[in-house]
Amino acid sequence: MEAYQNLIGVVLEKMQMTHKELRFNLDGLNGVLQQHSEEEKRDTPELLTIAELRDTYAELLSALEGRFPGLREL
Repeated sequence: MEAYQNLIGVVLEKMQMTHKELRFNLDGLNGVLQQHSEEEKRDTPELLTIAELRDTYAELLSALEGRFPGLREL
């Protein structure tokens, strides 16, 4: 079973990288949305898409952190 330890290590390393990337993207999308009024966000298709992407990133992070809480600490 030691052969699987390397596989687990590689997968966890990738998850950590993915978590950091998701957090970076979520923060960036939030930054874009904060620059606009609620009316602009509601009436601009591109901002609606950005809001949907932001919500999706938040859901992914929530699921990932729920399953692997240690990722938040890295």
